[in-house]
Amino acid sequence: MDKVTLLNRESALEYLPNLSKELGPEIYVKRDDEGGRGGGGNKLRKYERIIADAINKQCNTLIIAGHYQSNAARELVAAARQLSLTVIVVCKEMIPEQNPSFNKNGNALLMSLMDATIVAIDNEADFETEMATVAEEVKLNGGKPYIIPFGGSNYLGSLGYVDCANEIIKQFESIGLEAPEYVFVPTGSGGTHAGLVSGFYNQHVKTKVRGVSVLHNKETAQMVVGNLTTEILSQLTIREEDHPEIHVDDQFVGAGYGIPTEEGLEAIKLVARLEALFLCPIYTGKAMAGLIHAIREDQITAKDKVVFLHTGGTPMVYPYYDKYI
Repeated sequence: MDKVTLLNRESALEYLPNLSKELGPEIYVKRDDEGGRGGGGNKLRKYERIIADAINKQCNTLIIAGHYQSNAARELVAAARQLSLTVIVVCKEMIPEQNPSFNKNGNALLMSLMDATIVAIDNEADFETEMATVAEEVKLNGGKPYIIPFGGSNYLGSLGYVDCANEIIKQFESIGLEAPEYVFVPTGSGGTHAGLVSGFYNQHVKTKVRGVSVLHNKETAQMVVGNLTTEILSQLTIREEDHPEIHVDDQFVGAGYGIPTEEGLEAIKLVARLEALFLCPIYTGKAMAGLIHAIREDQITAKDKVVFLHTGGTPMVYPYYDKYI
């Protein structure tokens, strides 16, 4: 079993006429926020192969680390419910509470509705150690655990974004256009970014993937993405004749992971007003702020075609309700 089916179709590619008119270049959005159950989002691409690996190894309990507003955790709970697997979320407060309902709204609410098993740990505790402890408890109770890599960002998970790069190429061909000059993506745990770089490189397409970091500084993010890209290309037996460029902009992380920025909130409001698309303050809002900055600094010209990868997290719009006012 190479993949389980979590996505009901390839994600749509949509032209954004109003945003394009406002900013200059031809801007498209790849709708990885849609598709699948449990609220959608980009982790479903990653989980199709990761969960297949767990099933092949006859594991029945999936364990993941996250926070109460984690897309990765919420999407894994949804996938597990579909496939009749047990899932345990090891949680800590990676994001400071933004308002009194922060840890009960959005993804936390959806996980509660799906009756997720959540193991709360201290903020100072180590995720890997705590997941290993949970895994031992699962074994003692007769289960067979499978620990999901952080953000689903390992070789198997990243192959979902090799698939995505292939989709983008074919979707542009279907409308009579060459592949876009740029794809913009939020860069966190690195698998989405690395998979896209590898996918375009594999097809000898010169599309440049531009990551906007939401977690690490530039050097760390480029190292994480670069190492994973090298692993993907090696596993696919693709020789790196010239190393793929790994580009990360870390100007929009702000005060830290999950903490809104003024630029991110302005980007969220702009895209909602012009295109009725909803971005979140953790990932996509900051990535869109990076794209807007690149255009205004003439790094991207009106002659360019740009794809913005909407990685999802729509449920994460709601916990920050008081930040948009």
